[in-house]
Amino acid sequence: MAHTHEEWTESNLNHYQSAHSSRTKSERIRNEADTLMANCASKTQRSQQEISTRLGSRIEDCNSWRADLQTELDNNIRENGLLKETKSELEHAIAETERPLRINNECIKNREARISIDLVKDEVENSLEREVENIKTYQQRMQKMLAKVNQQIETNHSMQDKLHGDLEHKDMALEIDRDCHEMHNDAIDIKHHDGIEEEDVSGSVPQSWAKFSKNNVEESQAGRSATRQLRYDVNNLINNAASDMSVHWNKTNRAFTDRISEAQDAHRNLKSNLILTKNEIAEQERYIERLKGNIAAKDPPLRVAQTRLKKRTRRPEVEACNDQPHNKLLEEVAEIAQSIKLLEDKLAEANEALSDLLRNKQRLEKDIKVKKNSLLIDQQKCMSMRRSFPYNVVATRYY
Repeated sequence: MAHTHEEWTESNLNHYQSAHSSRTKSERIRNEADTLMANCASKTQRSQQEISTRLGSRIEDCNSWRADLQTELDNNIRENGLLKETKSELEHAIAETERPLRINNECIKNREARISIDLVKDEVENSLEREVENIKTYQQRMQKMLAKVNQQIETNHSMQDKLHGDLEHKDMALEIDRDCHEMHNDAIDIKHHDGIEEEDVSGSVPQSWAKFSKNNVEESQAGRSATRQLRYDVNNLINNAASDMSVHWNKTNRAFTDRISEAQDAHRNLKSNLILTKNEIAEQERYIERLKGNIAAKDPPLRVAQTRLKKRTRRPEVEACNDQPHNKLLEEVAEIAQSIKLLEDKLAEANEALSDLLRNKQRLEKDIKVKKNSLLIDQQKCMSMRRSFPYNVVATRYY
């Protein structure tokens, strides 16, 4: 079928218009594609740069916290090391308390060898009891303090483990983030990881992440503060123990000195009384002999008087006169008998006094031995061990 010229012309126009429209659309799409590609390239580049910047900041933050953690760990280790030295000093101080305690016990045991009246609960014994009570009190206090020190050392070790762990995690994270920060589009180890963006790997958020390390640092700082205070307390306890035990030691020594002086005075007085008593015994013995002599000397005059009376009884009858000689002889016999009785009574009294002197001499000699024994114990056995306070502690330090 033949077409008209108009149809032919319209067909050409339709083709022209369709081709033009197609070209216009294609050009628009190309222009839009250029713009889109440019925008996407710019956006991707900006995003990648922003990620690199944020990774750099993250690395700086991580390095900053790592430096704080490392500094705190070093400080904690140093402080704990000082506490361990303090612990050694405390253990040494505890061991040293056994020396004065041993001497105290030896003094108490030695003084049990006192005898007789000197086995008395005197001020020395009271002071020794107070001294041993004081030593044992400080031993208990130092043992309790040692338990605190051991607990704090364990706490510090635990905190060091936390800091170590945090540092190790920081190092791992830094190594990863440095790799990520240095990664670029031409790197040979980059590849697709489909679906990785959907994995939830968030163990924390920036706030909780920083708070974790902040808590670790603050907890360690608090531990170091407690450790420092504990070392200060240990230092004070050791010094106070040395001072207080020395005061008690010196008080006991003064009690010993006073008791020794008192015993020496008593010993001197006893010896002086013994000398006087011995002199009096000798004097009394001489007087007893004189009394015996006097009594013996009365026997001849008595025999003379009695013999005279006897002979005069043989006078015959009226010559047996009760005359003055007879009466005087009777008086003489009575007088001599009375003198003998008085002298014998005095002799008995003198003998009794001599016996009392001899008993006192024995008591004095016995008590002198008692005092000598006590002086030997207190002066030589006890005080020879107590000339210096046997408590040597190393110089305690506080930083």
